[in-house]
Amino acid sequence: MPQPTILVVDDDADILETTMYALRKRGFDVYGASSGPAAVELCHQRQGEISAVVADLSLPGESTRFTHTIAGSFPNIKIVYATGIPRHIALSTGLVPPDAPYLQKPVDADLLASVLRGELASA
Repeated sequence: MPQPTILVVDDDADILETTMYALRKRGFDVYGASSGPAAVELCHQRQGEISAVVADLSLPGESTRFTHTIAGSFPNIKIVYATGIPRHIALSTGLVPPDAPYLQKPVDADLLASVLRGELASA
């Protein structure tokens, strides 16, 4: 059975690499992108392959536009937010939907893997 493929989006290279490594160690296939446009492009290139996106909310000049694009163009891709922005701020400013899976950085890798598996199981 193929492993789920996750796209991690973070502009901090260290966090991006660490998260990708941690998810690979937990059985996921992983791609990485350091910007929203790169993430959208990867979703187009790997259409049907990417199961979920782990999205940072504080990408320079982007906020969540790329997640709205991905959600609109690829409704089967689950989006999990992993960010340093407090949840109440993200909710009150409309950055994320109220029912979105949301993890505060620093994110525990086991918790992230568990949330991803839960999201993918509900697909």
